[in-house]
Parts: sequence; structure tokens; C-alpha cells
Amino acid sequence: MFIADREIFDSKFVMTQAMHKGIKSITLYTGTNLYPHGTTVDSLSKIQNKAWFPYALTTANPFYIYDNSQNSLLLICQVPSNSYTNIIVITLSYEDTFENFKSLFEDDYAIGIYDENGKHLFNYSALDNEQNKDYIFHHLLEDTLENNNNHISLQQSTKQNSFGWTTIIYRPLKRINSSANSFISVIIGMILLSITASNMIGLLLGRQVVHPLEQLAKNMDNIKADNLEVTIKSKSNDEIAHLIHAFEKMAQRLESTIDELYRNKILKQEYRLQMLQSQINPHFLYNCLSTINSKAIRANQSDISRITLLLSTFYRTTLNKGHNTITVEEEWRNITSYIEIQKMLHSSSFKVNYKIDECLFPYRIINLIIQPLVENAILHGISNKEYLDQEVGEVTILGELDNSCMKFIVSDNGCGMEEETLKNITTTETNGYGIRNVDQRIKLFFGEAYGVTYESELGVGTTATITLPLVM
Repeated sequence: MFIADREIFDSKFVMTQAMHKGIKSITLYTGTNLYPHGTTVDSLSKIQNKAWFPYALTTANPFYIYDNSQNSLLLICQVPSNSYTNIIVITLSYEDTFENFKSLFEDDYAIGIYDENGKHLFNYSALDNEQNKDYIFHHLLEDTLENNNNHISLQQSTKQNSFGWTTIIYRPLKRINSSANSFISVIIGMILLSITASNMIGLLLGRQVVHPLEQLAKNMDNIKADNLEVTIKSKSNDEIAHLIHAFEKMAQRLESTIDELYRNKILKQEYRLQMLQSQINPHFLYNCLSTINSKAIRANQSDISRITLLLSTFYRTTLNKGHNTITVEEEWRNITSYIEIQKMLHSSSFKVNYKIDECLFPYRIINLIIQPLVENAILHGISNKEYLDQEVGEVTILGELDNSCMKFIVSDNGCGMEEETLKNITTTETNGYGIRNVDQRIKLFFGEAYGVTYESELGVGTTATITLPLVM
């Protein structure tokens, strides 16, 4: 039995005491037939007369009891068992238990701990005025020490069980206010620091955000005043910088668009001037052609009469009373007149094939854009071919509907063009009313998607295609 007590109880209890210096002893009081063994194991009968024993039998929670005889605290807990009653009593050192209450504050406070009967369990005072210590401890529990402008007391009762304690802390108001003042000072300091930091952040934001935005607004006002020069620059990579870069690109595109509009306006004026110059005194021309026609009829010169009528039709359609646009039907009549004149002027004959979709007749086009292509096909295509071989020259003129566009195709079986000539035919300056003129007029009126394209093979022939929108 001694060996069992030593190995089972002593080893565990002694180890627990060694780990906690505040524990004076640990005793298991048991209702079994174990023999008492020093302070480790004892009979349950030894504590049955204690005032706290009945309560220990009814609760499974540990609880504290102040032992007057030993001036110690007892930590008591029942050990559950189906057959026997077992209670562990841990005796705690009084001084070690209340040691922490002596350092709650640096100075100037008093604390009292009382049992359920109002007896002082623990008193400690660190007041500056030691003469009032006894008076304070005498009146604390009776609540006769009233709070005033100089002192304040805080009472907390712990009714854990029927052996509850009451703790009262007494503290001068000046000490509380001192702590509060320190806390307030810290708060005020943090507020001042926050205000300073906010001002610095505001200045920084003003330099990095507001100032660039002000400069950007100034540049926008300059653009309103037709000054497209952008003076603001940014090397950063934030949202403001992206906005500045986008604004700069927009200003550049706007300047480019305005320049292009000015150039187009100037070109239109130039072409309008050319049209006006070609319309000088048209009535005089018509009258002259009418006179020649009448004299040719009187002299029985049918060829002269015929070419005179064709010239009158051609120039009346070409001049178009000063208008820039003409119907497809009128332009087609103009082309047939021009070809008949060309046949009469050329000693050698050539073939011409016509084919047009008559649904295109109501649509309007720029006047005098198909005739220059036909003229090129005759003068520079099949005319040169006549001196190279005996094949009859042939010109084909087509007008067709292609989805939402209309196309006019003029092809010949002439001598063709070299690759360099073909490449620059719509960009090279030419004398007279040439291909470049036709292509640029189409683009000015209808946009860059329309114009003249050429295909040619040397010794085989050339094909010119005009693409135009459908405009009623």
C-alpha cells in the first residue's frame, strides 16, 4: 500500500506542487478504505465537520474557501466516482495568492477583499496619505465612504457560490484623471498627427493629381480657342497619366482631321474653279454648233451635221449647267456621244461594246468621270495597238450593280501598261483632266472607300473600274 501511495499519489501531487510555488499542499480525502498517507491521502471523515463540506458534495465545480485557522485559501473540488466520495483540497499560500493585488497601480490606491461574512481576507494600501488607511478599510464594505470630488471607489461582488467574496478598490480621482489626461493627450497628439499627415497627403495629391488636372483643363480651354498645341506632359503610369496621353492623342488626331478637311476644301475649290473655267460662255458654244448644223444640212453634209449634234450633246451633258452631279442615264448618253465622235475622228475603225443595268439610271454620280477612262482606253490603249499588229481594237464599257455599290468597268485589248506606270497612275500628276483628277474627286465626294482602280498586262490590255455608292 505504501508503494502504491508513493507511486500513484505522491509522484503526481509533488510534481504539481513543484510546478506552482503558491501551492502549500494537496490532499485527497476519500471515502474508500485507503490508509492515510502523510498530507497526500486522508480519510473523508476529517473534513465532514467543515462548513463547506455539504456544498462540496453538491457541486462539480472547483471553489475557493478562506481558512481562518491556517490563514490560507483552500481550492476544493469533488472527484467524480460511482462508488465512493472523493474530494481534493489544495491549500494555497495566502501571500502568493494575493501578491498580484499589490501591483495593480504604481501608487496611490487601496484594495480590500472580504468574505461572505464581511471579514477582511486581504487589505493593501498604497495611498499617499497613510493616516486615512484604517478609516478607509473600516468604512469600505459598509459603503459609508461616499464618492466625492477627490476620491472614487469601485465595488465588485463575486457570488460564485454561498461563499462569495467582495472586492473594493479605492482610488483618488486625481490619479484617474491623470491617466485619463494622459490618454486624452495621446488622442490629441494622434489627432494632430493625423491632421498633419492629411495636410501633407493633400499637398502631395495636389501636386500629383490636382495640378495635372488643372493643366489638362487649361489645355482644353486652349483647344476651344483653336490652339491645338498640347503643353502638358506626364511620365508616370497612373490613371491621370493615361488620361493625359489619351487627350494628347485626341488633340493630334483632331489637328490631323482639321488639316485634312482644309486640304479637301481647298481641292474642292480648285476643282470647282476648273469646272467654272470650262463653262465660260457655254451658250455661245451651243449657238455656234447649232449654226454649223443648220449650214451642214443646207449643204447636204450629213457627216458634219451628225458630228455637230454629237458635240452639242456631249458638251451640254459635260457642262451640266454648272452642277457637279448628273444621273447615270445622262452620263451614259454623254459617253455614247463621245464614242461616236471618236469613231468619226479616227480613220481606222474599232469596236465598242456597251452593257449597263438600266436600274442604275436614276442614281446620281459626279459628272465627267467615265469619259476620261474611255478616252484613255481609245487614245493610249487601242490607238497604239494599231501600229503593233492587225488585230482590231476593242473597248468594252459595263455598268453593273454590286451589292450596295455600283461599278463602271472600262476595258480594252490595247498595248497595256508597265508595272511602274500602273502603280502610280492614280497618284502621278498628269496634264489635262486625267485619272488622278477623277479618283480624287470621287474620294472627296464619297469617301476613301470609293475611287478608281486599274489592272493591266503589257501587250494584253487594261481594265479600269470605278466604284461608287448608290445615291438617289
